[in-house]
Amino acid sequence: MTTIIAIQGEGFAVAVCDSRVSDVDQQGYATQIATVRESSGKLAYNGKYILGAAGDLRAINLLHHAFVPPTPAPNLRGKKLDHFITARFIPSLRELFETNGYANPQKESSDHIAQHGSVILVVINATIYVIDGSYSWASDTNGLFAIGTGAQYALGSLRTQETKNKLTVNASKKMALKAIAIASRYDPYTGSPYHTFVLGDEKTKT
Repeated sequence: MTTIIAIQGEGFAVAVCDSRVSDVDQQGYATQIATVRESSGKLAYNGKYILGAAGDLRAINLLHHAFVPPTPAPNLRGKKLDHFITARFIPSLRELFETNGYANPQKESSDHIAQHGSVILVVINATIYVIDGSYSWASDTNGLFAIGTGAQYALGSLRTQETKNKLTVNASKKMALKAIAIASRYDPYTGSPYHTFVLGDEKTKT
């Protein structure tokens, strides 16, 4: 279980994740809680990307240690980048999951031919995308994103922190860290330490 937050700025994107993982039984109760190492965390740089997942730890393992994603031209933006995500990135992601046995078996009652069990956060060319279990993507115009069990708490916090001032990298980091700390107070599946990633004007991890 997870909380991952991302904020879209002008020419940059900031993403923050927690470090708690939980084993959940068939009734939905957490039976064991652990803290993942930073080297196997829920977000990581992968080439020119920040990639992360909320859902199954298997998806995170594959994204960080087995995935070689296609890389768009650095100046690709807008509809051209959307096309790249749709026609190049997502087919590559699907191939990764299916080749490594991480895909839901097709059923006659399935709404989609291809499905998996997580929600994926993708940051490329300082642009944020959220890919759901049917491999469809969304990119919210308000620039505030959260996935995982603590997402609603995190989004509520982000909305209360909005100002008319132009967002900076540092201001976005502070917003995201405050939001994930609030999510951890109310979501039992979210916990510190928190890790921050930036793509765009700077590329740092704190």
